Amino acid sequence: MAMKQRWQMGFLAFALVASAVWVPASITARAADGGTPGAPGQAAYTASTDTGSPSSDASPTESGVAPNPVHAPGNPAGSGTDANSSGSTNAPNAPAQDRVVRVLIIGSSVARGWKDPKGGGYLHRTFSALSALTPITYDVIDKAEPGKGVLSIRNTYVTWLETYRPQIVCIAWGGLDDLYQHTPFRVYDEQVHWQIQEALDHRAIVMLVTTPVSKASYTTYRAAQQALMESEIQVADSFHNPNVYVFNLFDQMKAYLQAHHESIQPLMHDSWHPNAKGHALAAELLVKDLLGKFPVTAPVFKVDSSSSPDHTEDPSAS
Repeated sequence: MAMKQRWQMGFLAFALVASAVWVPASITARAADGGTPGAPGQAAYTASTDTGSPSSDASPTESGVAPNPVHAPGNPAGSGTDANSSGSTNAPNAPAQDRVVRVLIIGSSVARGWKDPKGGGYLHRTFSALSALTPITYDVIDKAEPGKGVLSIRNTYVTWLETYRPQIVCIAWGGLDDLYQHTPFRVYDEQVHWQIQEALDHRAIVMLVTTPVSKASYTTYRAAQQALMESEIQVADSFHNPNVYVFNLFDQMKAYLQAHHESIQPLMHDSWHPNAKGHALAAELLVKDLLGKFPVTAPVFKVDSSSSPDHTEDPSAS
């Protein structure tokens, strides 16, 4: 048994290392382009105005090309998958080895993969590793944008859901931008609730991923970020929905560092952002959690599940 566990961990470590060097085209990030979906353009990065905030750094990750829209039947499908086509690759009951699962990522700079230009960040490393370890290809559409908080996507989020039709929505806010911008906890929770609700209404599985820890997690925002992460977990849990998965990476990473008597400093590029080593550790922990909760052929949306106790509109719309 010990030999088997060592082999599994060794294989996982190999896949994670490989994911930092080789990222298949099918999981290359799509730029957070504010223009018409499908039109090639430069990625739009809006940084925080705080000159002391690491999110104001104007050097975004190198990952990201044109967005990956849903193509109409008969149109060339570019580098992405065609969710409207009658092919079997996107069908939930397609053969596992042929399935492509489209993932929409929302979040800010850490989710975007800042300071990990080769690996693309912990989320891209994670989905690259899952594509290598399972028969599923995870096709990532990255709409995370540095310097932005939960309120920033209220006018675009539903359009993304309708345009890209993801099978999975990965909600991965870091919380630091919202804490710096003094977003009230109530507003933060309302927006996360609305984002989960809309994903479910569009028949997408939800992955709520708490952020990797940073130096600020132990200093400036030690209590506030911990409370914010716990609060968003409670929001996700309140749905009591099998289509909503919670991955508490924040606490897992803290526990790992404590158990191994390691400091956060070697994992950090600056006070807010992990370096490549920090992203790699976060990905390793997240992949392990995902493999324990997701079926090897990826979860399929359960249509007979209630989306939530009661449907709520975007609180900002009122």
